[in-house]
Amino acid sequence: MQLAVDIGNTYSKAGLYQDGVLMNTVRFAGDDPAALIAFISENGTPAATMLSAVRPVSNEFVSALQQICPVHFLSHETPLPFTITYASPESLGRDRIAGVAAAYGRFPGQNVLVVDMGTCITYDILKADGSWPGGIISPGIRMRLQAMHHFTGQLPLIELPDETPLTGTTTAQALASGALCGARAEMNGIIEAYKAIYEDLTVLIGGGDNNYFDKKLRISIFAAPNLVIDGLKTIMDFNNLR
Repeated sequence: MQLAVDIGNTYSKAGLYQDGVLMNTVRFAGDDPAALIAFISENGTPAATMLSAVRPVSNEFVSALQQICPVHFLSHETPLPFTITYASPESLGRDRIAGVAAAYGRFPGQNVLVVDMGTCITYDILKADGSWPGGIISPGIRMRLQAMHHFTGQLPLIELPDETPLTGTTTAQALASGALCGARAEMNGIIEAYKAIYEDLTVLIGGGDNNYFDKKLRISIFAAPNLVIDGLKTIMDFNNLR
């Protein structure tokens, strides 16, 4: 069994794979070792773990996991099945590396635009020749809402609705439309710009907010709700960590 752990800015997610199949996942706040240990106890002990973190992880979390199995930390120096041609690879977010790995594992030899809907929205282009030159980083949905509240005197901080009309008839609806419809328009525009360069482009969308977009874009996409942990699994297989 293999364990993939994605430590995000707000929430974390882990997935347990057996014989190449994702058996179960768990979502938890921060880097709470108790939640992950309970998940392992209920589902089985992995032979190895790969961990991706976009922020520092507590020693308590790492130590608790290391008592169960070997822990491998993803970085730009980890052997990968594709080539990073980014000018500053040491600055790459681990989640972006894992997302591109998921695209490579799912669509080898293809041009793939990987869109990850998290705290930030990231767009990364994996070329058919197996090289990854980089991409785009944009504010996420909640970050847009928080910015409008923080940098104004009277706009409230609202909860994100499941859906909102294009024309908001209340301030809350107008804010939600600005965040959601604005991000959709941005995403459609960026995808079209990449399609103008790569006519055979495949688009893979994942992340916690992908449900707001996967059926509302102008083009056909592939949804990947487990984008980062699937990428970690691909990297573990490439390094024979099982």
